[in-house]
Amino acid sequence: MEKELMMTLADPKRNETVLDLGCGTGIYSLELAKKGLKVTGMDISEEMLKQARKKAIQSGYDLDLISGDFHTLPFEDEVFDLVITNITLEFADDPKRVVSEAMRVLKTGGCFVAGFIGKHSSWGKIYQKKGESDSNSVFSKAVFFTPEDINSLYKYKPDNLLFGLYIDSEEFLNEIQAMELELKRRAFHPIEEAGFMAVKWIKG
Repeated sequence: MEKELMMTLADPKRNETVLDLGCGTGIYSLELAKKGLKVTGMDISEEMLKQARKKAIQSGYDLDLISGDFHTLPFEDEVFDLVITNITLEFADDPKRVVSEAMRVLKTGGCFVAGFIGKHSSWGKIYQKKGESDSNSVFSKAVFFTPEDINSLYKYKPDNLLFGLYIDSEEFLNEIQAMELELKRRAFHPIEEAGFMAVKWIKG
């Protein structure tokens, strides 16, 4: 469901250049490469990049995978058509700077798409509890966002926001039933209950 929302906003097109920030093991990088985009993936974890490179080789896709800190991107201004990042700003020391850097390296007319775990959703509460109960958990230092928090991350509000994942983990009986329940809840439940938020800024 998260990928559906992210790709709807990104609307990737063949031969576009894309930067996948916090690419991890390459889930989105590979998905975008399959769609014919020229992909650069960046992550601070060499171990994650190692796994991403292995996947790329096995899949036969040519990905440019580099190590780096997304607070200071090693790129000139306006070089990418699309910048995408999923559930990474929660772990940023300065998320506003990361958004600013993403917008800097975008071409005019390009878009930055980011995915977030909803702070007040059941999913957000699960991850917050994990962080509070285990100091070694990756979520121990995570900061989660509300729609209002997201609106303040850049000098202007996102151009589009999509909300989803209104079902809990134990409600994933099967894909069809889960999607039917998801669509019903999207229509009637408040956005604060969304487990996932996808947002898009367009560079004017």
